[in-house]
Amino acid sequence: MSANTENETRIYRRRPPILNHQGADKAKPEDKPYQRKVSGAPGAVLRVQPNGTKIWKLIQNGKPRTLGTMPVMTYSMAVEKALAILRGEDPDAKPEEPPVVEVMTFGKYLTDHYNEYLEQNYSRPKETQAYLASFKLADKPLEDIRLADVETWRIKKQKAGLKPATINRQSKALKTALQRAVDLDLLPTNPLARLKFLKFDKRPVIRYLTDAENKRLLATLMARDSRLREGRRNANEWRKERDYDLLPELGEYADNLTPLVMLALNTGLRRGELWNLQWGDIDLKRQTLTVHGKGAKSGQTRHIPLNNTAVSVLKIHKGKVAQLPANPVFGKHFFQKSFGNLLKAARIENFRFHDIRHTFASRLVMAGVPLNTVRELMGHSSIEMTLIYAHLAPDNLRAAVEMLP
Repeated sequence: MSANTENETRIYRRRPPILNHQGADKAKPEDKPYQRKVSGAPGAVLRVQPNGTKIWKLIQNGKPRTLGTMPVMTYSMAVEKALAILRGEDPDAKPEEPPVVEVMTFGKYLTDHYNEYLEQNYSRPKETQAYLASFKLADKPLEDIRLADVETWRIKKQKAGLKPATINRQSKALKTALQRAVDLDLLPTNPLARLKFLKFDKRPVIRYLTDAENKRLLATLMARDSRLREGRRNANEWRKERDYDLLPELGEYADNLTPLVMLALNTGLRRGELWNLQWGDIDLKRQTLTVHGKGAKSGQTRHIPLNNTAVSVLKIHKGKVAQLPANPVFGKHFFQKSFGNLLKAARIENFRFHDIRHTFASRLVMAGVPLNTVRELMGHSSIEMTLIYAHLAPDNLRAAVEMLP
């Protein structure tokens, strides 16, 4: 027998490879660390360090894992823990956290689902988005929105003096947005299904230009254009004396304000419809103007006949330069300050740009134009909207009453 064989036999006799309960207690440290298999659990071993420390380990797929140390962890405790790990019941494993379910907030719903829908299907999506933002529900979970939220908001707005019609318009925008969420199976029911809109006077006093105010407005527009042209000529004289580049001469209309106001007076177009107007929408030969559904509040295309004044205004405004069909007639025109100065110079008070539209409709009704025709020209979705002008045709109403026996 060789020396190596004698040593191996001696070591084996001193510490057999399989360890039981008594063997764990009796295992002695040696010059080098060693480990012995535990009989009660496959892969479990006791590692004995030269300093006497005894460590329970479990070896799986060649990777050791510490179970504990003696005497805190006994043989039976080490076997029990090893078997639990082998069964997939790791006592040290952290409990699995439930999957994070992302809450669908109202803001996320708008971003992920509704805003693009508005862009594609509404004529004024930015306006609707502003209405929805006014409710300040962006961080609220979609399913937590309640009718009480809107009621609280409405009371606050009423106290602040917001008109019932405006409150209803914004409330309707929210109700419609939530109904879309129901249609997309993001909500089980519409929380605003039982919302009742505020009552208000649907036939208020209409502000429109009197004949005297209309004359003053047109005269002030002409004077303004003349003043701006004269100012440009004086500026160019000053620049010419100093060898500066000259500015373009101004035409009959110094800027967009005069043609914008005059076209509104003769067509009743809304401000947004004027902004969206392109030269391809105008047929000067046939004297018609087309408002496309996408740019109209009602979403419906309508064709408006142009009177001689409107045709003349558009010809002057167009000038002799060829205009591409896609070129804007006015573009988005921020005229709030210049329009306010115009009204002040014309001594016209309590008047908005939208009241020009009322002026157009009022003049038609007072001239005896049937209300349904006015409805079509105005682009109203229902005759009820046009009835606010009915009182301006007293002779027609009186004639109808006189037909009774």
